[in-house]
Parts: sequence; structure tokens; C-alpha cells
Amino acid sequence: DPKGDTGVYLLYMYVRLCSILKKGGYDEEKLQELAQTTEISLETKEEKELALLILRLPEYIEMVFNDLQINKICNIIYEISSKIGEFYQTNKVLGDEKEHSRILLIEITRKVMKTLFTMLGMNTIEKI
Repeated sequence: DPKGDTGVYLLYMYVRLCSILKKGGYDEEKLQELAQTTEISLETKEEKELALLILRLPEYIEMVFNDLQINKICNIIYEISSKIGEFYQTNKVLGDEKEHSRILLIEITRKVMKTLFTMLGMNTIEKI
């Protein structure tokens, strides 16, 4: 099932982020340059909620290790996937005046998701 709390859904959301970056022509070098020259602006509700969730990541990871419940990482990835889905459904990214800021938020989210997948021993894909 490509929707809901499944590995397929989580990987689909990750691939979707990769697709947005690729469609916009954002490779690693361009993203590095953007990170040096652009300040992330969080103006919409969805941007703020996603950023807050990512900022709480160290707290979540500490809880996972303290409780010895690795399954909570799946819950974190699901929450992030839901928030990024809400974000890009309600906020135009490519072609918007806030494109650079939103691309950086997408890249940060992609990196966080990749790290969490790695913690679970899951390989990521960038294209379906």
C-alpha cells in the first residue's frame, strides 16, 4: 500500500523529495552553494511544523535509545513523511519566490530521512 504507515509509503515520500530536487536541477554542489548563501525562512504553518519536528529529532533519538525501542524510529519517519507531504501539497516549491528556502528545507528533510532509514538498516532509493 503506497499510503499510510508502511515502508513503501515512507520510501515513496523520500523518493518524492529526491524527485523535487532533481526536477529543480539541484545537485549536491548547487545545494552546498545554496546553503552558504540562503537563509531558511519559515513563514507558513506547514514550514514551521516540519522544521519543529526536525529540530526535535535529537530528543526523539535519545528517547529511542533510553527506552530501547528502535521501532520508534519508524514512527518518527512516518511523522516526518506526513509533515513533508502536507508541506509540499500546500506550498509551491519550484518556481516560487521562496524556492531556495523551501529547497533547503526539503534537502534537510531528505538528509534526516536518509539518516533514519540508515539507523533502521534500510537502503534508500532515489527513483521509482
